[in-house]
Amino acid sequence: MIKRTMLLITLAAAVGTTLPRTVDANYDCALGPITAVTANSITIQEKETTRTFGIDCCTRYTTWPTRGRWQAITLLNMRQLFTTSRLLDIGRFVAIHPRHDGTNVARWVQITIDQAYDSGSWVVN
Repeated sequence: MIKRTMLLITLAAAVGTTLPRTVDANYDCALGPITAVTANSITIQEKETTRTFGIDCCTRYTTWPTRGRWQAITLLNMRQLFTTSRLLDIGRFVAIHPRHDGTNVARWVQITIDQAYDSGSWVVN
């Protein structure tokens, strides 16, 4: 019985050391309406603060249907997004996921295709 207990304790210690130190992986996703867009940054209003994220050629953009049709999430065409599309207009609600390397560069930008942000309401429909 003592051998089994010692084996269990050793196994638990080995598994515990291989697990990451933090179980909650907070990658700091930001939600809010767009307040400014430049060639290399997107600024959004997140509750009481304004946050600016860098964008580059590795940033991916997808649609974000907020009223059902979850299977309709698609990758957006970069050329169309910055030339003829109105998806990055001021006031459009977005979710920005930064990179995991600690920089403030957007890894993934989800853009609502429905009217989710309306006159100061923070509830996503």
